[in-house]
Amino acid sequence: MEVEVNEIDELLVELIERIAGELGVVIYSLGIEGEFTDEQLSQELGVEINDVRRVLFALYEIGLATYRRTRDDETGWMEYFWSMNYDREKDIIKKELEKTREKLSAKLELEDGSVYYICTNGCLKVRYEDAMELGFLCPRCSGMLEFLDSSEAIRKIREEIDKIDELLKMLS
Repeated sequence: MEVEVNEIDELLVELIERIAGELGVVIYSLGIEGEFTDEQLSQELGVEINDVRRVLFALYEIGLATYRRTRDDETGWMEYFWSMNYDREKDIIKKELEKTREKLSAKLELEDGSVYYICTNGCLKVRYEDAMELGFLCPRCSGMLEFLDSSEAIRKIREEIDKIDELLKMLS
């Protein structure tokens, strides 16, 4: 079971880093309980407030952070009070994995259902029908279009889908 937890943690860190950068990982890993302001966090970390806000809004977009805002009576400015949703980690990872699985399935369907040709100079990849219309010549460089064996790509996509299915089972 420990391996599974570590794998889930790695996925979470990878997701946060992708959407909120290194600072996002740092902020999320602080384990902050209760509400805090972006200003407090900025001062505590010694980081520009705009960078902290960018990270917090990125975490909000995927559901790992929430906020409430109030108007400061003295300044008239809006003040944001943030909190982290540590209890939603599994749901968020599950949702991201499902989106990735959906994209991979669509890609698999395309790869598996078509024959492709590729420019020998790497300019483009086209379906067989399009290669025929082009006379098996690349429209960009006039290089030859050669048959592309997609079996390895198809195998890798299936492996990724299987891996995602295993992870989704762990999260259920």
